Amino acid sequence: MENNNVTFEKKWLDRNIPLRFKINYWFLKKLGLEGFRILFILGGVLITVIVYEFLLK
Repeated sequence: MENNNVTFEKKWLDRNIPLRFKINYWFLKKLGLEGFRILFILGGVLITVIVYEFLLK
């Protein structure tokens, strides 16, 4: 069986903020694609709740 390698191109924000890229890459390696997605969904929900509770009330 062949060894599959995945390559990707950095977006402009990742090139300009290398620390953000390194953190995201670390999360992706540790959690996998599904875990990474769930983490960021929960983060988006948390940010939405914070904005709603403290800024819009």
